[in-house]
Amino acid sequence: MKPRVPILLALMLAASLSACKKQEQAATDAPAGTAASTAAPAAQPAPAGEPQAPPAAAAAAPATEPAGPAFDLASVAVTTKELPPFPYVGMPSQLKKSDLREKEVDFEAGYVLAGTELRRVEGKINYRWFDLSDLKMSQLGAHRNYENALKELGATKVNQVQPRDEAFVKANGGDSFKINKKLAESLLSKPADPTVPAFTQYLIRTPQTNIWIAVFLWNGDGRVGVRVIEEKALEQVVSVLPAAELSSALQKAGHVALYLNFDTDSHALRSDSLPAVDEVVKLLQSEPKLKLRVEGHTDTTGDAAHNRKLSLARAESVVKAITARQIAANRLSAVGKGPDQPLADNATEEGKARNRRVELVRV
Repeated sequence: MKPRVPILLALMLAASLSACKKQEQAATDAPAGTAASTAAPAAQPAPAGEPQAPPAAAAAAPATEPAGPAFDLASVAVTTKELPPFPYVGMPSQLKKSDLREKEVDFEAGYVLAGTELRRVEGKINYRWFDLSDLKMSQLGAHRNYENALKELGATKVNQVQPRDEAFVKANGGDSFKINKKLAESLLSKPADPTVPAFTQYLIRTPQTNIWIAVFLWNGDGRVGVRVIEEKALEQVVSVLPAAELSSALQKAGHVALYLNFDTDSHALRSDSLPAVDEVVKLLQSEPKLKLRVEGHTDTTGDAAHNRKLSLARAESVVKAITARQIAANRLSAVGKGPDQPLADNATEEGKARNRRVELVRV
């Protein structure tokens, strides 16, 4: 169970950002972002006073390109701070909901910049970004606010280079655009103020896991991005219901939920979901008169309109996979419901996992 932070700590960032905004405003008035995981958490915490060993598989995760010297996770002390819930870092309370953009996925691979190493990790990822103009805040103000708030959480700055540094780019394939994209920001540029870093990578080590928090600053449009990766193992959700069980569920309830894996924010059906598709094909082959509506459903993370389009595209991908196995297209239809018909509370990760589904409905 993750520790929970008192309300005062959870509000620390918002209060800090608010104070900075007031300071900047006063100055203005004066003249002048089933596959086995490689990121299993450590089984036991280290004894008091000793550094915690990193998750064994995560430390062994291979890089896919040349990298700098391997970063020593043990060089960062395990925090004793109480942490707020994921994604750990708050957003400014002054921001309107429409001004804050967010993407979150329960399990995916991402890259972090540790020392001079571009390191691949796996786990839960949250990425949020907003425009500084919405807060009348400078890049320096944003940098200092996040720096102070993350230090209060026990975070340590771990990058020794910037993503655009020539030696680093050369050591990692020579394409700065691709490197920035791995880190989540393909358009990362150098801020106008040379004292403000465009990219800062922080690490919080706990007895259970590693938490990587990156802060991005754009020069072009004055934007701030914060990406959080909490290393963890994959929680298997794809289940294969035999055709007979699918038939029984459809006869009893008229619908049945399938939990399939798709690429992040994509309608591409992953290969580990194909056995479940094969059982749907067997069902349709055994019942020649059966027709199905394939409904895509999402949780509430992100924009609702985008999720409806994505859920339709995913339902269409399932239909395409079924008809590719010699099932007549007129026996299937696709509908995207997005977040509109949840099965569980979207306030919990378990509820979100239940809501991300594809349903087969008898028509």
